[in-house]
Amino acid sequence: MVGAYCMKVFDMNQHKLFQILVLSFVLLPLAGSASSSATATACNGQLKDHPPSPAIISVRGEGTVSAAPDTATITLGVTSDGKTARDALNRNNQEMDRIMKQLKLLHFQDKDIQTSSLRLHPRYNYDRQGESEKVKGYRASSHLTIRVRDIEKTGSVLDKAVSMGINHVIDNICFSISDPKDILQKARRKAVHDAKTKAETIVSELGCRLGRISCISTESGHSYPMPPMQMQHGSRSVGFSQHSTSPLPTIATGENSYKVSVDITWEIIQTTIEM
Repeated sequence: MVGAYCMKVFDMNQHKLFQILVLSFVLLPLAGSASSSATATACNGQLKDHPPSPAIISVRGEGTVSAAPDTATITLGVTSDGKTARDALNRNNQEMDRIMKQLKLLHFQDKDIQTSSLRLHPRYNYDRQGESEKVKGYRASSHLTIRVRDIEKTGSVLDKAVSMGINHVIDNICFSISDPKDILQKARRKAVHDAKTKAETIVSELGCRLGRISCISTESGHSYPMPPMQMQHGSRSVGFSQHSTSPLPTIATGENSYKVSVDITWEIIQTTIEM
């Protein structure tokens, strides 16, 4: 009797185990399908949160403004010879000290006078073959850079510099604008207007319009001299004195130009409907 009862219980347990296995095979695919559906929905939602980037247009604009300079920078030189290096250097120093004192009498300030170079080298006697034989002396040369803030006096300064004892060729003279801030501002405005005009012309031909600005970059303005010219019709020419018996050096100041470049990127808004 007991054995029969045990067999019956075993059969019932085996039947329940079979039912559990059947349900497992049925439910697992459904769970996997639900999981796949949830994953697909999440991916679709993620794509909706990140729309494609808008079309853009990048354009470079340039602006140039020219103006007459108000400052002249002159480089002058003095050369002195001596039997020894010390002798040549002492003579050169004496000449430079004398010239600098005379420049002070012309109302030049210390900040407008600068020694830009100093050289000392031997001088040789050469034979007919061009080979050096021996040192015959030394030569010292120095250059002085002065800033003339009253540009009208440039010619007069050059004339007086020669009278002071400047015996070296004038190496350089250049003209500049002491405060180009306003000129650069005008050049920037022209550069931005140029970039916007170019961009609007392009997108309008495509049936679109400009959107918001996404990026702006600019290059620092720089100056480059225009070809020198003699100024007339109300302009000025530097270098003539009405009270001098001989004309002073003629200096044509010309103009300086400042150029600014700007790069701007806009988003493009589509305004036409494609058929």
